Amino acid sequence: MKNLKILFLILLFTSAVTSQEKTYTAKDTDIESAVGENFTVSLESNQSTGYSWSVGMISDNSQVVITGMDYDLPDNAMTGQGGAEVWHLKAVAPGTVKLLFYYARSWEKDAPVNTVTYNVSIK
Repeated sequence: MKNLKILFLILLFTSAVTSQEKTYTAKDTDIESAVGENFTVSLESNQSTGYSWSVGMISDNSQVVITGMDYDLPDNAMTGQGGAEVWHLKAVAPGTVKLLFYYARSWEKDAPVNTVTYNVSIK
């Protein structure tokens, strides 16, 4: 029974370590992942101004899927204060893909005020 408890703790620890997602920011340009791994892209944002990030894939879009997006505000955030958009993605097939994030107001036809490009390599 003691061995079973130890095995359970090892499995629990291993799953907690392997389930952590690597987070990339605007400072990063290259993302490396393995098939089946999740990763996140965290970009500064202030949705109270009407701006938000959108994502597009330049090249074959079958390697990466978007699994969700959260808007994180700092603790004790004040009205109008910015936060970060955290995009959750999953590598689903080997290959390479470019992800292009652009920061704009959806109703404006002007060029985005900011863009961030990631080169994603999936093994």
